[in-house]
Amino acid sequence: MAEILDLPLGTVKARIFRAREMLKKILKDSLF
Repeated sequence: MAEILDLPLGTVKARIFRAREMLKKILKDSLF
């Protein structure tokens, strides 16, 4: 993944982490 996008692994991990946090927030908002 990192090789294809030519990005540092840290950047990829940070994006995945941010996306997961955003997804959790959306799920929480829709549940309650």
